[in-house]
Amino acid sequence: MGPVAVELCCLFDVVSRAPLRFVYAKVCTSEHKLIKKLIEHIKKNDLLLLDSGFYHCDTFVKITLRHAHFIIPAMTTYRPRVLSKLSEGDYLCEIKDSSTKTNLTVRVVFVNRDGFRRRRLVTSLLDHICFPATDLARLYRMRWDIETFYRDFKQTLRGTSWHCRTPMRFHQEILVHMIAICMIRLAMVEAGHQKNACVAQLSFTRALTETRLFVKLLVAATDPALWPSIWEAFVQCCARHRVNSKPGRQFPRDRQEYRRKNRGFEKKRRSARKPKSKAATPLRPQPETRKDLKGQLFLLS
Repeated sequence: MGPVAVELCCLFDVVSRAPLRFVYAKVCTSEHKLIKKLIEHIKKNDLLLLDSGFYHCDTFVKITLRHAHFIIPAMTTYRPRVLSKLSEGDYLCEIKDSSTKTNLTVRVVFVNRDGFRRRRLVTSLLDHICFPATDLARLYRMRWDIETFYRDFKQTLRGTSWHCRTPMRFHQEILVHMIAICMIRLAMVEAGHQKNACVAQLSFTRALTETRLFVKLLVAATDPALWPSIWEAFVQCCARHRVNSKPGRQFPRDRQEYRRKNRGFEKKRRSARKPKSKAATPLRPQPETRKDLKGQLFLLS
């Protein structure tokens, strides 16, 4: 009937960079319906790093009922009620779910983003001594690894072109893709232990090339006793390929803005007139809290 298009939601391990669980549905399916199936596989004391699109009080309640924790950016339009102030830029707040009418106590932390922007993080880790704001910001930055996972899945593994014609065949094909990613990541983790490096410093693209050779050697080996030696050679090959890291790179999220900057359309034109001198006005700090008519304290963006 046409090209395959689904909405994919994946439970991702940020340490090994391997997918743990995945669900998919029609493109028009909401992400809040997909994540309910993934929460069932969360274990006790797990920490779930969520994107801002999954902000929903019902989702938070289901995570806490499984004795797990979460970190998610807060929406700028949402203003929770402040229960107490833990430290500077760190508050204990209460959020409500209008549909189920349930209250949940969370912690809202203001952290610096990109050195000049402030961001609010909502978390169920209420102890501000064991989990300071700097550690929460460092933990949430690790969520970006799933974006590189989607890039590797779509581009390197060519997850945008499929050979199936039925839903069952599509499920089998995407399952093979996920199994291949898990096998590559396990080899990269083992290679990182040998070279005293993390998985992020090894190249996934080069490891995929070595995987094709590894599968050919494994199929051609008639004696199963040779399989461990083939695996060891595969791990050593994965350890050889490093990633040329470029720290500090920043890209605009808007594609049109990214194109305008590349084409030089945002450069100001030279004018013959001299610019008028303006006195520098100091920026006034915006208040973070405000009281309403009833005297309740609310957080501002």
